[in-house]
Order: sequence, then structure tokens, then C-alpha cells
Amino acid sequence: MRRSFQIALLVVAFIPFALGALSLIGGAARLLPEDLVTARLDSQMRFYAVYSMLPLFITIWIVRNLDIAGSVLMIILGATALAGMARLYSATHYGMPEPAMMGAIILEIGVLLFVPWYWLGVRRAKLLSTE
Repeated sequence: MRRSFQIALLVVAFIPFALGALSLIGGAARLLPEDLVTARLDSQMRFYAVYSMLPLFITIWIVRNLDIAGSVLMIILGATALAGMARLYSATHYGMPEPAMMGAIILEIGVLLFVPWYWLGVRRAKLLSTE
């Protein structure tokens, strides 16, 4: 159960890394027509692209230190779910995004399923090993 948790966590963390890398390379022109892109918008897009890549590196640390990384994991999962809720809030104001973005929203909020998986599986295994 521990190994499957670690693999699933890495797979989920790779998705924002890959999307961030695409945004870092493509900038704002990846999402908007070239004539609508400003230097300020492109700069911000590339800046936040790097931030969306960071969870993979933090997740690698979490996976390697699973027994002591519970607090960091909860912060990352909470922030990811909050970002998904922020996207949902945006959808109520500006309309539903394309299906791929809806998938991202579901994934971002869905990471909350890792919380009980961690506490029931990983923590339980730790408790059993100390008995």
C-alpha cells in the first residue's frame, strides 16, 4: 500500500510539472493569441509556471521521507485543492473552461483523497511496525 501511494503521489505531482514546463517554454502565447499577449502577462505566466513545477520536487522529498513528511504533504495537498476551488470560483464568474481544464480542476480538488489514504494506510503501517 505504501509503494502504490508513493507512485500515485508522484504521478499526480508530475502533471502540474509538465503543464508548468509547457507554460515556461510557451509563455502566455500558449493560452492567448499572440496579439493579446503583453510583456507583463507573459512575464507573470512564466513566473507562475515555475511555481507550478515545484510540487514535483517537494513530492520527491515527501516520497523519500514519508514517515516524517505528513505536515508538508498536507500543506501541498491543501494548497492544490484550494487552487482547484479558486479555478471553480473563476468558472462561476467567467464561464466553464474547456474540458481539459475541467479535468485539471477535478484533479486538483481530488488530491484531497490522498489525505485519508495517507492517514489510513501509511500511518497505520508505521503504527504496526512500532508494536
